[in-house]
Amino acid sequence: ICDGVSQSFYGDLAARFLGEKLVAWLAELPFPTDSESFRHALSAQLAAWQPEAAALVAAHPIRADLPPMLRQALLQKRENGSESMFLAVLIDHEAHQFAACWMGDLRLRLFDAHGEELHLPEAHWDTRQRWSSRLGAKHGAPQVLLRSLDGVARLTAHSDGFGSRADMLKRFTLDSLNALADELLSLPASDDLSLLDVALQGVPTLGAPLETPVPYLVPDEPALCWQPVAGATWYRVWLEGEGRAFTADLDAVEAPSFVLKVHGLYTCRVQALSNDHLPSALSAPLRLENAPVTEAVITRQAEPTRLKPITVKKVDAEPVSAPAKAVPPAAVPAPAEPFAWRLLTAVAAAMALGLSVVWYLVYMR
Repeated sequence: ICDGVSQSFYGDLAARFLGEKLVAWLAELPFPTDSESFRHALSAQLAAWQPEAAALVAAHPIRADLPPMLRQALLQKRENGSESMFLAVLIDHEAHQFAACWMGDLRLRLFDAHGEELHLPEAHWDTRQRWSSRLGAKHGAPQVLLRSLDGVARLTAHSDGFGSRADMLKRFTLDSLNALADELLSLPASDDLSLLDVALQGVPTLGAPLETPVPYLVPDEPALCWQPVAGATWYRVWLEGEGRAFTADLDAVEAPSFVLKVHGLYTCRVQALSNDHLPSALSAPLRLENAPVTEAVITRQAEPTRLKPITVKKVDAEPVSAPAKAVPPAAVPAPAEPFAWRLLTAVAAAMALGLSVVWYLVYMR
């Protein structure tokens, strides 16, 4: 289970990237012989995946139609990267043991055949820890646990969204779990709910896989339809596009359909599911687009101008008195020269007079 950090840049981006990497790596990993070697190998992988994730974050588009303040906030978050918490378990049935690794506040719980919880005193949980596309492992090395499966009937991993109601996971049915999920999601402080429950004993036998749905596009609508699949109790629509991937679950009805409510172009696949049968394969992909509605510009065609005859009435001429003689406007005195110019003129005249007197006294006498 990977739970993206909502305060980071598109936490689901890191969650999906890290989840796919962990599953592929654990599937090829020989079962660890000791905790320290397992921790060292995992730490090396978390560091090795960081550059690829950083490039993915740098290339992730930000919608152009977002409000300027939201776009600016996302640009600032991009600098800190995308982050996710995780919890992964590798089960070795032959050796009858499991290896678990985690970072963050996801929880791993073990139950015996009577539904009683088996405590894990050696497990350490640090809610600050997470994996970052910018830093790799954050706030310390990942936590690991190696343990025998003796006495373990169920292994459960879940997110912190269950909160204080997590004890209900000791014994539950799908109906009670759905009711609990509806109740928790309706609360103002609700969080994502993720649950993975692995039954190691008393696993019911499931029927053959369901038939694969065959969806088709609805003309002129962002919608899919398909014929009902025998035995299916619900359907899951897988969508990928616009830089993200998500699913939508629909109850089985006589005429199943799906309407794309978000804007964008998405690749869609449909899967039939049931509690009594193995799931069907994913259907062939279809491209479904929901374009934003733009306001129509209505132009009104100009009507041709029609000239209509009018009747001109004869008006008797009356003598018109000549207008009164116009009074010329009052003369406006010219503005006085600034004081500085008059002073300079006086000084220049005085100097000229002085020079004349000197010349007369020197040369004329």
